[in-house]
Amino acid sequence: MSEINKVAVIGSGVMGAGIAAHFANAGAQVVLLDIVPEGAEDRSALAKGAIARMTKGLTPQLADPAYAGRLTAGNLDDDLDQLSTCDWVVEVVLEDVGVKRELYSKIAPNLRDDAILSSNTSTIPLADLVADLDEGLGRRFIITHFFNPPRYMRLLELVTGPDTDPSVAERARAYSDERLGKTVVPCNDRPGFIANRLGGLWMNAAVREAVARGIAVEEADAVLSRPFGVPGTGIFGLFDLVGIDLMGKSRLSMRSLLEADDPQQIHTEGVDTFDRMAAKGYVGRKGDGSGFYRRSRDVAGKTVAQAIDLTTLEYRPRTKAPELAKTFGIDFIDQKGDRLADYAWAVMSATLSYAAYCVPEITGSPAAVDAGMELGYNWRMGPFRLMDKIGVAKIVARLAEEGQDVPPLLALAAERGGFYSGQGRDRKVLLPLGQQADVPRGPGVIFASDLTDDPVFSTEAVALRDMGDGVALLTITAPNAALDDQVMTGVGDVLEIVGRDFSAMVIGSDGNHFSVGANLKKALDRADAGELALVEGQLAIGQATMRKIKYAPFPVISAACGLALGGGCEILMHSDRVVAALESNIGLVEANVGLLPAWGGTTALLLRKTAELGDPVKGAEAAFDVISKALMVGSAPMAQHAGYLRTGDGVVMNRDRLLADAKSAALELVNGYAAPAKAEIALDAAAINAALEPKLAALAEATADAPYTVEIARETAHVLAGGDGGTLDEEALHKLEAEGMMRLIRQDKTIERMRHTMTTGKPLKN
Repeated sequence: MSEINKVAVIGSGVMGAGIAAHFANAGAQVVLLDIVPEGAEDRSALAKGAIARMTKGLTPQLADPAYAGRLTAGNLDDDLDQLSTCDWVVEVVLEDVGVKRELYSKIAPNLRDDAILSSNTSTIPLADLVADLDEGLGRRFIITHFFNPPRYMRLLELVTGPDTDPSVAERARAYSDERLGKTVVPCNDRPGFIANRLGGLWMNAAVREAVARGIAVEEADAVLSRPFGVPGTGIFGLFDLVGIDLMGKSRLSMRSLLEADDPQQIHTEGVDTFDRMAAKGYVGRKGDGSGFYRRSRDVAGKTVAQAIDLTTLEYRPRTKAPELAKTFGIDFIDQKGDRLADYAWAVMSATLSYAAYCVPEITGSPAAVDAGMELGYNWRMGPFRLMDKIGVAKIVARLAEEGQDVPPLLALAAERGGFYSGQGRDRKVLLPLGQQADVPRGPGVIFASDLTDDPVFSTEAVALRDMGDGVALLTITAPNAALDDQVMTGVGDVLEIVGRDFSAMVIGSDGNHFSVGANLKKALDRADAGELALVEGQLAIGQATMRKIKYAPFPVISAACGLALGGGCEILMHSDRVVAALESNIGLVEANVGLLPAWGGTTALLLRKTAELGDPVKGAEAAFDVISKALMVGSAPMAQHAGYLRTGDGVVMNRDRLLADAKSAALELVNGYAAPAKAEIALDAAAINAALEPKLAALAEATADAPYTVEIARETAHVLAGGDGGTLDEEALHKLEAEGMMRLIRQDKTIERMRHTMTTGKPLKN
């Protein structure tokens, strides 16, 4: 199977640029082509502009600005010859079959005879796209439907046809899994594939039933979001994000593509809300912000939140969302007669039963549908998992009671007790003909949930399990893996067990986050109660545990993903190696809550930067720049630049492969492993303070509205200078960290920052 090293993406709009950027994130050389703008001086202006924008915004398309060097801009008139060197060509042009066929005819003579050609279409059948292709190219044509934004959305729907070369599909699948980090879900060549086929019905039904039942948009979003494990934007907030005009076009497209007796046709009828709003210019956030929600100004110039009346399409003040019981999403089926529960039933029963109706038409396994909705629409549980949670028999009973059709797969699941059975690697899913199949997963994937044997050791805060081959897995089980003295004590106990019974240890989990950092609430409660001795004790335990991790007689590998903040970042920095998911948000952010990294983080960054730059003064300056800014980076490569990760630490594109790769890294280090030598550093306090003073002055000017930031930074500078200087080991530097931490936590302004962050989730400027 040939490697994929160079890729061409044709179409530099938002989606095309996002796909091109993510191929660059994966290490490929990428050619981005678009049309020549009429009258343009620069014939490749469209593609060049797209590349320039890839590093912009809060969610940049490139994981590292340096990756822009992997992209080359061109145009479809002058640069078609570049396609001859590409292993894969991805088409992302206008969703029009005629436009796409014309493009294929134009580029075909320039393609290598082993190159993959794929379309990112979300609506056009593969059979229509290949109609004019010669047999050889037709066999190498597939649909690879990415979800927006391509860097962050893990779903990729893969569509093949009866004549597709299986080796071509496997080549694209393997690369998309291992290098692009996607969960590749095979789909049949049917309208909407999986996620948009089911998601379209869900959204159309939500609007149709809300209009018919007089449900306000705030009510609908409260009902159909978190209670069912759906993002808090809900339905109408999602429309505003996607584009209301696009939803109207999508509804009409699905209506024309599906058979007349398809159940979705009912929910595309009488929903002209999208078209009426688009006619008024209400298209959501991509316009002036006017959608189902908007912000406006009253006569006094004050900003007011508004929502639209679904009947009149006039704006009114936004009302508070209704209070719902925590169990609403599960027990709504039993609340017949309640207007909101009846609305939820009308939408969700249609959606869930339609999911069962569509298997095996759209794909062979309910697990693929669940993956599509979980990864494409960010549902916490896909429709089949959700039905198991609610109770399949209860759903079938109510459908039958109301005289509604019960799809055969749904009836079969009611007889069998649900769609899923078993745990871990033995997890099975029910297929339409009644057989049980393994829940699909990529080769070489390990989840913590696979390790179903009783833990080797566990407390309320940590658990230790056997991964096999002499490797143990330490999972921090506290909520969000928040760290406190109980967690740190547990980690210390685990290290003793691993040293006796295993040869290596991985720290990680199946969770979304490695660790959100120290348990801020516990620290704040202790500070409020005047129990500063307990805070000091927690500091000492944490520092001692970090040293135990670093100097353990066996390799310790951390598997990072999501948030690894504060103490979580410090665990990474004390590990022998880190294997980090690309989408890892890592940082020593203590300054935001009025503190400094005092579980060894300040010391670790000083040592790392000094080793990198070869000079303690330069090392102190570099560490100060990072810590004083409470720098949190948004990707593993950026964490390497910051010094939170080493250049030799691994970056994993596919989150599902994180624990398996961490275990492999641990096994690589086992033979001949020796703990690192105890660190010492000679610090010239006068020279370091002289170098940091201009930085403190610049920080004071930059944060004039938050003068306390400079006081925190001075405590950091004191540690980086080694106090009065001299040759210090880690314990001496840790003592300086702890002293600085305790001085800060006694300050009212630190308490204000901590409390504000606990209350709002945002840092306070004071």
